Amino acid sequence: MSEPANDLVLPLLDTIETSVGEPPPNTLRDHVLRFHRAEMISTRSVYVSLPGRNPERRIEALDNCKKNAWFVRNVDTGMVKVVSSSCKLRWCPMCSNARKYHLAGQVTEWLEGVAKPKFLTMTLKHTAQPLAEQIDHLYNSFRKFRMIKEHKKKIKGGVWFFQIKKSKKDNLWHPHLHCVIDSKWIDGKKLWRTWLKITGTSKVIDIRAVKDPDKVAEYVARYSARPSDLAVLGAPDQLELVTALHGRRLVGTWGTAREMSLSPSKPPDADRWRKVGSWWTVASLFAIDDRARNIWSAFKLNKPMAIEDDLYYVEQQWLGTAAEVHCKKKEAWQSCFEFM
Repeated sequence: MSEPANDLVLPLLDTIETSVGEPPPNTLRDHVLRFHRAEMISTRSVYVSLPGRNPERRIEALDNCKKNAWFVRNVDTGMVKVVSSSCKLRWCPMCSNARKYHLAGQVTEWLEGVAKPKFLTMTLKHTAQPLAEQIDHLYNSFRKFRMIKEHKKKIKGGVWFFQIKKSKKDNLWHPHLHCVIDSKWIDGKKLWRTWLKITGTSKVIDIRAVKDPDKVAEYVARYSARPSDLAVLGAPDQLELVTALHGRRLVGTWGTAREMSLSPSKPPDADRWRKVGSWWTVASLFAIDDRARNIWSAFKLNKPMAIEDDLYYVEQQWLGTAAEVHCKKKEAWQSCFEFM
C-alpha cells in the first residue's frame, strides 16, 4: 500500500446498495462485508492455519481491509467516489471482488477487437494425487499445448484463468483451465486427441464460439480473481487448496491479449480527486449535517456534488491530526490508500 504520492489505482468504488435516505454504516468494511461474511470467516480461518507464513501480519491486514475510507470529489466534474485502504491478499473476498470488476472491463475491451473469439476449457481426469501435483500437471500440459506449431498459427492470443472445484460425485479435486482465445476455426476432435496425447489420461477439452462477450468477461473475471469458494470447503480442503496455489499465477495472457492489464493501474486523472470527508465523518454527521447528507446523496445518485458541501477541512479542525496519524510519514494521503 506504499505507492508514490498521487499513484491512485482504479477502479473507485461506485454506488452502494443502500437507500439515499438511510445513513451509511459506520465503516465501508461494515457494509461490504455483509455480502461476504461466510467467505471472510473461511479466509481468516485458513490464514490462521497456514504454517510458517507470518499469520499475524496477514490477519492484521485482513481485519483492517476497507476500514479506512474517504469520499473523494473530482475537481473537474464534481462527481463523488470512494477511496479506501486494501489488504490486497489473494483470498480476501472484498479485494478479489474489486479485482473482478477490473478484469471484466479489461477482457470486455479486448474482446471488442477480436473478430471470432472462442471459449476453450481444458480439464484433467479426476485423480487422488496431491493437489499440487495435479496443478503442476495441468499447467505443464497447457504450456505444451500452446507450443504446438499448428496451435501457434491458429491461436493469435488469449487470456487463461484457473478454476477448481471439489467433485460431489467422487470427492476429488477438479482443477481446470478456461481460455478466451483469438483463434481461427479449430477441429474439436483433433483438439481432444492432442490433449489426450499431452496429458496421457484426459481427452476432456471443449471449444465453442463466444456468443455473449460481456457474460464471458464476467465469468473469466470472477474466477481469475478468486478460483474457488472457500466457504463451501471443509477446513482440510481449504488449507490444501490455499497451500497448493501459494505463489502460483491464476491468470495470464499471451499473443494479442498481452496488452491487457491484469492489475489495476494509475488512472489518467489521479491528481484530480480530492477528499471531501472520511466515511466515518459522513456517517457520524449524516443525521445532523446537510453537507454529510449531500455527499452521500451525490455518491448514491451518481450526481455532481457542490464544493460548498466539502467536509474535509471541517473534519481536520474537528479531529486535528488524529485522522491522518497512519499517514504521518507520507507526503500525501494518496500514498496510503488506493482506489478500490
